[in-house]
Amino acid sequence: MRIAILNHYASLPEIGSSETRHFELAKRFVSDGHSVHIYVGDFSHLNSKRWSESYNVHFEVEGVEFFVIKTRKYSANSLARFLSCYDYLKNGRTTILHNDYDVVISSSPHPFAWSLGWYYCKKKKGKFVIEIRDTWPDDLVSLGMMSYAHPVAKFFTYMCKKYYPKSSAIISLVPDLSTHFKRLGFQHMNCIYIPNGVDLEMFTDSKPCGKVDEIFSRTPQKVRIIYAGSIVPHNGIREFIELINQIDEHLLRHFAFLFIGPSHKEYLSQVKAIAKDNVFFFDSVPKDCVPYLFSKSDVLLFTLSQTQMTNPAVSSYKVLDYMASGKPILSVDIDGLLLKLTNGALFYKNNDHKSLEKALKQILNQDLSDLGKKNVEYIKKERTWEIIYQKMKKTVLS
Repeated sequence: MRIAILNHYASLPEIGSSETRHFELAKRFVSDGHSVHIYVGDFSHLNSKRWSESYNVHFEVEGVEFFVIKTRKYSANSLARFLSCYDYLKNGRTTILHNDYDVVISSSPHPFAWSLGWYYCKKKKGKFVIEIRDTWPDDLVSLGMMSYAHPVAKFFTYMCKKYYPKSSAIISLVPDLSTHFKRLGFQHMNCIYIPNGVDLEMFTDSKPCGKVDEIFSRTPQKVRIIYAGSIVPHNGIREFIELINQIDEHLLRHFAFLFIGPSHKEYLSQVKAIAKDNVFFFDSVPKDCVPYLFSKSDVLLFTLSQTQMTNPAVSSYKVLDYMASGKPILSVDIDGLLLKLTNGALFYKNNDHKSLEKALKQILNQDLSDLGKKNVEYIKKERTWEIIYQKMKKTVLS
């Protein structure tokens, strides 16, 4: 079977933890004898570099072929980012028609990937599969970034209504999209829930990493609480640091808080300006360094801004990696989090420094190993990449 995966932001483990879903699935399809091509946009906010400069316009990793579509550079959620999404459609049309596919998996967040996939299937035939990673515009509205009356929200709604009915199957990373479909006027959509997974074996034999050792050499030997993920507004880093600033100094002196990951430059400057001297910021480390990073940490930190989303961070790579590591987790208390299902974390509430203070005292005074064990057991049963791949294979090849 010849398979094309369209994901503007697809990435590789050697670059970072984000957007590795399709590479993990693709290399398993390849192992089963299938051919897989992944189409990525040249510029991605995840690594702030161009694929064409770091790799090439066409390259191969572990049998998976990557084709790079020319897209413009952008910053944050700007007009340039929207136009970069359109570049993916416009410039991808020529690129994709050079190859032949039996199945095209068109993955959001932006719907121009759906447009490109349908363009190919209409021209050359093939099974058209839509994958919904972020539910636009609904998620953007939930995060307070726009209203449904906004022109961009109206455009995304139009694209959903246009392309959903054309698909042979819809894959969702969210457990229940019934409210989204109902808003669009669709009562019975064929939607299969296939969330993200994690490579559990990575965390059983972590290898030393120089970048991680350098980070720890530059921080004090206190109880190290590690956040590993994007340092952006909706992830709630600022809210957490504001809570830290209200905690008693005698308690805080036992801890060092490390934030490691890609960031929006302006936002990073804002949070640094209010951070105390026991808060540290570092660039992201490669995916294969993450297990070693976690092994050297004492506690892992999950933050998030308050949201109206029903299932916040349900397929977060960060949360899954945290859980697979077996380390204790300090997490914001928001309904719908996977960590609430396992009860595998100490929870604090945004805007409640007393709840954070209580959790920090528990970290100092209690054995928290059972929290990590609950999370590992859940991952083994539900979220390894092998389990996720079997679901994907059944959907794509049927």
